[in-house]
Amino acid sequence: MTEVGDPRPVVAVLVSVAGTVGILAAHRRPNLREAVTLSVAVAKFGVVASMVPGVLAGDVYVWSLGRFVLDVPFELRADALGILFATLASLLWIVTSLYSIGYMRGLEEHGQTRYFAAFAMSLSAAVGVAFASNLIVLFVFYEVLTVATYPLVAHD
Repeated sequence: MTEVGDPRPVVAVLVSVAGTVGILAAHRRPNLREAVTLSVAVAKFGVVASMVPGVLAGDVYVWSLGRFVLDVPFELRADALGILFATLASLLWIVTSLYSIGYMRGLEEHGQTRYFAAFAMSLSAAVGVAFASNLIVLFVFYEVLTVATYPLVAHD
């Protein structure tokens, strides 16, 4: 197992954070909002999938964001189990986005922008959980996931 310093784990998390901003910015333009949703979903899958060959060869992609409380590193590690989880989550995000767009548009649901933004943020947090290198990082991303999924659960 070889550790490789690579920004792709953090890029995989940040791509849907940027997508959340794009979705919120396209609030009044549903076609653009949904195009951003799908393109960010495909981009996230592409970033995660680009790490699969290296992980299968025994590499572990690590990106440190500095030190946290008590000198604990705040870093993301894309190892075999994390890649499996992130690949499944990002692939299912594409499929679920397609379904959600049809469902939300077909029923003319209100709050579609909020729904898609919360969905994108939830996927960022899920990939952060998958790539967490320690319990502190896992806790941070799990809390983000908890807050980000509330609008999805409470959506009426």
